[in-house]
Amino acid sequence: MSRTARVAAAVFLGVAILLLAFHGNRVVATNDEGIMLEPAQRVAMGARPYVDFWAYMSPGSYWIQAAVFRIFGISLLTGRLIVIFDFSLQCALVFWLAARLASMRAASVILVAFAGFQMADPTFLTAQHRWDSATLALAGIAIAVSASSKLKWAASGALLAAAAWCTPTVGLVGAAEALWLGASSERRKSLLPWGAGAAAVSALAFGWLIAKGSLHAFFEQMLWLKQNYSGINTMPYGAIIGGYRALFEGANGFGELAIRGVLVTCVALPAILPPVALIGWAIALWRGKVSAENRPTVLLLLLALAALVMTLFPRADVMHLAFIAALSYVLAGTALALLIPSRGSAALASVALIMASVFAANFFVTLRGTTPVASPVGTLRVSNAQLSAMQDLLAKVRPGDGLFVYPYMPINYFLTQAKNPTRFAFLNPGMATSRDAGAALEDLQAHPPQWLLYLKLSREEFLRIFPHGSNLDWRYETLEAWLEKNYQPVKNPDVSVSGYQLWQRTDRSEAMRQ
Repeated sequence: MSRTARVAAAVFLGVAILLLAFHGNRVVATNDEGIMLEPAQRVAMGARPYVDFWAYMSPGSYWIQAAVFRIFGISLLTGRLIVIFDFSLQCALVFWLAARLASMRAASVILVAFAGFQMADPTFLTAQHRWDSATLALAGIAIAVSASSKLKWAASGALLAAAAWCTPTVGLVGAAEALWLGASSERRKSLLPWGAGAAAVSALAFGWLIAKGSLHAFFEQMLWLKQNYSGINTMPYGAIIGGYRALFEGANGFGELAIRGVLVTCVALPAILPPVALIGWAIALWRGKVSAENRPTVLLLLLALAALVMTLFPRADVMHLAFIAALSYVLAGTALALLIPSRGSAALASVALIMASVFAANFFVTLRGTTPVASPVGTLRVSNAQLSAMQDLLAKVRPGDGLFVYPYMPINYFLTQAKNPTRFAFLNPGMATSRDAGAALEDLQAHPPQWLLYLKLSREEFLRIFPHGSNLDWRYETLEAWLEKNYQPVKNPDVSVSGYQLWQRTDRSEAMRQ
């Protein structure tokens, strides 16, 4: 094993140990983690996605997470193992790729910048199918960079196919690598083992769906996504929720504006780095700064980066760009290392290291404001601001109790281990159809839960999150009317967790089913 590979392995272990210790059981308020964990637990218990419950996405990430639950049990820590593995592997591959393109010194700076900025927000490092697909795709591309045997090419194809089963659009990265292979007579012979690896993974996935009787329902769900996702989830490249203007409002004087400008630039790095990488390497290639030996690798990585960015549309906002940012950091950082003179590179590296450290500090500072709380999914670290509410929620809603969480935040099903009586982990107004809401209401009427966690979403908040949803309805009035008729807020004390208020069923008679 080369020195670079040994350091990369040490990076993987170091980051994994750090995250396991400081992030494995931290509770954060995010919709996406529950969208993964609640259905994955159903799969682990034998339920079939698309048939036995409504599954939002392709099944790859459900399968991976369900396998972890079966092996290690149900807990928040086991729910975080995959994202911890994903991020740790991305850090290792960022270092390894950057060292191949530039130097170990440059790779070290790029690694610290990547890790520091990416881990700054604890809500970001949570279970999400895009973490899985981005990591599998990056690993597949990294293997292709050093592939020297049919087995490695098969592994590259298999990893890229697995990435597409986690996020279908990531299949574009596989297409980009296939195009790169086919463009050279020397590499073209590797298409066969590469395709065999990809076909083997897809054959296994289709075989599972056929064996479970889920194939037709799977295709129906993919069609549902095509029809319903874009209308509400369109966001321009590099956008942020709430807009950039909101980040500068209330600034006093030029000094504060300048400081905010620097911080906003750091926040927007996932959108800034891809064009920097493409332009930087175009200049490096034009100036002849890329050796003949490295040129094919650079072209493959640039193709992969362009494909990764394309996988995000129509919602290519900063948050989604951050999921695929690893290759952007590698290519932008190494291009700048090649093009900028040593004195300028040192200054830029110093700024990057300082700012990344400042951002990373938030990850640890916020941990200080948490307290351990016992729960059905292990000991949790809960923000002190939410501590009392979470304790009250866990005291009232017991494992196995009926609970409906509306409209988002299905992580609360997982934390309480309460039973969701509907087929839906969440109902996203503007995306889920009125037919979906009607199906959820039928499930609720047939098996009315004891508890309701309810957020009365305003139109203003809906449009802040989904700015292109102005022509869509932000409510399911019939469903909400039934909820408000049959449930009332819990009092003495009020229980409100991250804006979701706990309500209790008022009428336990059979009449409620009507």
